[in-house]
Formats: sequence, C-alpha cells, structure tokens
Amino acid sequence: MRKKGLWLSLLVCLLLLLPASVALADGPGISMEGGQIYVDEDVQLEPGETFEGDLGIFNGDLTMPQGSMVNGDVFLTNGSAEIAGEVRGSLAVVRGDLQLAENAEVRNDVFVMSGNQEIAGRVAGDLSVMFGEVVLKPTAVVEGDVVVLSGTLERETGAQVLGEELREIPLPQFPLLREQLNLPDVRDLTPVQPQMPRIQPTVPRIEPMVPRVHAEATSSSFGQFVGRVLLAGFMSLIFVALGLFIVIVWPRPTQRVAECVRAMPVQSFLLGLLSFLIAAVLEAFAAVAMIVIILIGAALIGTVILIPVGLLLILLSVLVLLPVPLALVGAMVLGWVALAEVVGRAAVKLLKAGYVRPLGATFVGLLITVPIAAILWVAKPVCCAWPFIILLTSMGLGAVFHTRFGRQSCSQAKGTAEPELLPAAAMDEEAGQPDVPASGKA
Repeated sequence: MRKKGLWLSLLVCLLLLLPASVALADGPGISMEGGQIYVDEDVQLEPGETFEGDLGIFNGDLTMPQGSMVNGDVFLTNGSAEIAGEVRGSLAVVRGDLQLAENAEVRNDVFVMSGNQEIAGRVAGDLSVMFGEVVLKPTAVVEGDVVVLSGTLERETGAQVLGEELREIPLPQFPLLREQLNLPDVRDLTPVQPQMPRIQPTVPRIEPMVPRVHAEATSSSFGQFVGRVLLAGFMSLIFVALGLFIVIVWPRPTQRVAECVRAMPVQSFLLGLLSFLIAAVLEAFAAVAMIVIILIGAALIGTVILIPVGLLLILLSVLVLLPVPLALVGAMVLGWVALAEVVGRAAVKLLKAGYVRPLGATFVGLLITVPIAAILWVAKPVCCAWPFIILLTSMGLGAVFHTRFGRQSCSQAKGTAEPELLPAAAMDEEAGQPDVPASGKA
C-alpha cells in the first residue's frame, strides 16, 4: 500500500515547526524568509486577498473566505481553520479542527492531529488524520489516499476518493498521547447484549468480523514496525553524531582505548563480559539498598518531627540506582566508539584506501556497526539486537576499564623493550672493564 501521504504530511509539520521557537520568543507577527508566523492572534483573509509565502499560526484561528488564497504551506496549532478559498501547498492542523468548504481547494496534502475534519472541497494530495475524525461530504474530492490513525472515517454518499482508504489504523499506546486516543465507549455497547438472544439473524453477522479482526491485528503490527524503523533510524543518527563528537572532544582517551582493543582483544572481551555481570550484581544490591532506604523513610514519616527527613530519603532513594547504569552506559559508548575506530581502519586497509585519520576511521566503523545493530533491533529487538550489542560492546568495554576510561595506556600494549640482563659470570668478567662500542676497535 502507498503510505507516502501520511509521512509527507508529517514532514510538512516538522518543517513548518522549525521556526516556531523564534516566533514564540519574539511575539506575534514574525516575518521569516518565505512567509510569516502569527502567535496568539487570529488571521482572517479578505475575499480576493492573496497571502504570499508560508503561513504559520500558533494559538489562533484561520478564516479564509471564498476567493482568498495562500500561495504556500499553512500550519496551525491550538486553533480551528475555516477554509473556503485556495491553499497552494500543504495544510497541517495540530490540536484543532478543520472545515474545508465546498469551493475550497488544497493543492497538496492535508494533515490533522488531535482534531476533526469536515471535508467538502477538493484535496489534490493525501488526506491524513491522527486521533480524530474525518467526515467526507458528498461534494468532497480526495485525489490521493485517506489515512486514519486511531480515529474514524465517515464517507457520505457522493464523496470521491481516488486513492486508497486506510481506516481506523491503531497506533501503539504512547504514554504522552494516551489521552488523545479515541477509545470506544463501553456504555454504547451494553444495549446490544440483551438483543442478542432475541434476534436470530445475529449469528451470520459475526462472520464478517473475523477478517476485520485480522486486518486490525495486521495494521497494529505494521504500525509497530514503522515505529521501530523510525526510532532505529533516529537513534542511529544520534549515536553516529555522538561518536564523532567524542572523537573530536576526547581524541587521546579514545585512541588509548582503541590501541588497547588492538593489543589485547581477547582479554578485553572477557573483561567486558565480566563487567556486565558485575554491573548486574551491583544493581541488585542497589535495588535492595533503595528498598531499605524507602522503609527507613516511611518509618521516619510516622513521626511528627522527622517527616521532612523521611520524605527527602524517599525522594533521594532513586539516586542509588543511577551510578552503575550511568557508568556502564558511558563505558559502553566510549568502548563502541573506540572499537569503531579499529573496525574502520581495518575496512580502509582492506579497501587499500591509504592513510585515514582517527575521525574518518571512526566514522567508517560507525557506518558499519551501527546499521547492523539497527537492523537487528527492527527485526528482533530482544533475541537479536541486545545480544549483538552486548557482544559488540564487550571488547570495547573491557578496554575502557583496562585504560581507566582512557586515562592511561593499556598495560599490555606494545612498548619499549627492556634491556637484556647478562648472566652473573659474564657480569663478573666485565666488572671494571670500560664500555666499548660493538663496532669499534680496542
């Protein structure tokens, strides 16, 4: 199925949100290159008026009568949009309602989040809604796809959809958006129960619901898969940028850890696995200590004078769990970056590309290791991604602890050879004799 409409609409929202911080900082009516942003202000165009550029409205309503036009994209949040004119771009409404009149036209995609749509005009692109409802009037024409995520679609007779219809696709239960989900009202379903035994033809009505349940399960799996792909791609970019930042800011510690990985890979790998085990044991003891602190704080709350002390202990008890994970995560990141430098140099040497600086080698190594972990995480997060990450980071983790987080050289790295000691008899014979170069003559 073609899903480009939803993602193009989301991309429009993100692009239009980029100058939002500047607008909110400076006040209403902020001019920007290619358009204007209004904050805490309603915008109403006159019939026949043309607005040139992109139009952004924060905490305000938009009214476009017939004959008006916006020659660009339109973004609106915390307000409603009543459009009877023409938008020669994309239209995005976040936390607001949209009414598209019969003579209205949007030349590109339409996206509404946490709001309702009433479409009676023409949409040249895709129509998408998230956490809301869509009503297609008889005069509505949608030339692209109609995508509904955690919402409902009502298509009246005469409404035209030239693309595909994706109805009521459920999304994962995100904690920040849980209140936005349109859940069915259980009270609406209770009157159906006493009617079941009275009406005999209700049995065949249950049969068409079987493929619908399968479709909902397929849609839910697809939504989770798309969410994992987007999250994996975003986290991969963040990690690559973080690795390059570490090499630029701390080049010598990273180089020491990389040298330790090359000098003693087996010892570093075994020490890394042992570090994971020790960290798990220490975290278990920290959890027990946290429980003890909470019990002590609860006992102090039972008194009158020591109530503030007990509350403070309970609030600070969570800090007991933080040191071990923070140290472990920091060591894993530093070890991964150092190992990426080693892998990058090996890849460059294999390709016979010549000399490469540590930053370039690290970048090549991150481009090799990070996508593998991301692909495994998308495919099987538990059984494939985490074991691979643990095995991959164990070698670098052990080298990090060998070098004390890169503060000193590896204990078994190649260094200067110690002078050879002569036997005791030879030392007695040479005692008192002057040093003569090997190539010289007496």
